[in-house]
Amino acid sequence: MRRFFLVLIPLLLVFSCKKQETTPQITPSASTRDAKYYTNLFAYNTMNPYYLWRDTMVAELEDWNYTLDPVEKVASLRYKEGGTLVDRWTQLMEDYTPFQSSVTGNGKSFGMDFVLLRVKDSQDVVMEITFTYADSPARKAGLKRGDVVRTVDGVTLNMSNYAEVLNNKIYYFPETIRLGLVDDSTITMTAVQMYANPVHVAQTLEVKGRKVGYLHFTGFTLDASKDLVDVFRQFKADGIRELVLDLRYNTGGYVTTGQVLASMIAPPDVVQRKEIFNKDVFNSILGPKMNAETRFAPTMEIELSSGKIMLNMLNANPGIERLWVLVTGQSASASESLICGLKPYMDVQLVGSRTYGKFCGGYLITAENWFKQLEKQKTDIDFTEAYRYTKNWGLYVIASRYADCNGVTLSMPEGIPADIEAYDDPLDGHPLGDPSESMLSVALGRMGGQPVAKPTKGAIERLEVPFEKPGSGALLH
Repeated sequence: MRRFFLVLIPLLLVFSCKKQETTPQITPSASTRDAKYYTNLFAYNTMNPYYLWRDTMVAELEDWNYTLDPVEKVASLRYKEGGTLVDRWTQLMEDYTPFQSSVTGNGKSFGMDFVLLRVKDSQDVVMEITFTYADSPARKAGLKRGDVVRTVDGVTLNMSNYAEVLNNKIYYFPETIRLGLVDDSTITMTAVQMYANPVHVAQTLEVKGRKVGYLHFTGFTLDASKDLVDVFRQFKADGIRELVLDLRYNTGGYVTTGQVLASMIAPPDVVQRKEIFNKDVFNSILGPKMNAETRFAPTMEIELSSGKIMLNMLNANPGIERLWVLVTGQSASASESLICGLKPYMDVQLVGSRTYGKFCGGYLITAENWFKQLEKQKTDIDFTEAYRYTKNWGLYVIASRYADCNGVTLSMPEGIPADIEAYDDPLDGHPLGDPSESMLSVALGRMGGQPVAKPTKGAIERLEVPFEKPGSGALLH
């Protein structure tokens, strides 16, 4: 499972890129103005200026029938090359809140993460728990890494029903669920409104007399920035020389948080010079209006919806000599952007398997905010009807491709390959952060100069099942 941005209008959240205010476009009057009309109006006027591949798709965008299903219309416009879908992420949502919750870490949740596996020689699917969040219903109910779930509310998961069950029971409408484990035990828990703190495990280890930091980081949420600064101040006080950054389940988040993290990992002289970390490539409409370069910064002011927060990172860079990153096919978007941006400046070793391959970023724009901007203009739109029909609608639109200081996008098109192969095995009996855990042990072994044995795939053959939870692979400006 993978959990796991013209008219520039007020967004849910705007970071890294300078916000522009321009007049929204509208289309000629329509004789029938229903839900499809207003939703298509919003979708077209968002896709047309923002979409990364707009310059090659002008004709397709202009051929917009306002009587068609808007979700299907947006999906049909996603960029392809030679018949192969390139843009797997742009999506119009009737309810954007699950997507938003996933990338902010705030929402109603059970507080657990898992991968999906298909049972060998069967159509059955199981959930393998990878970790649970502190103080979550899942943690309190006793669910732990390595537990294998076979049923949800008495329904056995299989290739035909797993997506519907997970969406209805876990992601979109979480209430109370009963999980049946493969050992015939059951766990019942009730979802709560919570913040899933992505700074999950942080500790200092020792390898052959050298201090090594370990950080399991699960998502680039904005609220994580302050906790990250606290962690790296402690790393500096501990005198770490190398860092293992565990991004194996980190499917993305905000560009700004990536910049915060990079500013504490990159060599101090690079940070002090405020070298370019990432460049953004936009379409011909958006590009001239946006700040296309993100630089390292020893101090940073982050603008949140609640106001401005100043982070001082001057005393939070330990001077890391080498970075080890644990990655899998779930390491996506902001995780890949971080790796891409740091590689020109330091020794970065990837341990695990090829990353997901999300080489672009986007904006989450709500219909409500778009119509509020449009309402300021003199149009014949019935805004009472517009708000009624488009309440909770949102569009995540891919608007940029990121690149390193040299213009290279390492994750394009199919992810970044690992330097050292290793397999994630939640069934190995060791919690995340334990030096004997399957992937961490490989990194520590290579760090200590030990030969790395041929990796094993764990106790069971893993037949991965494709599934993307809300917000999978999101990289937001």
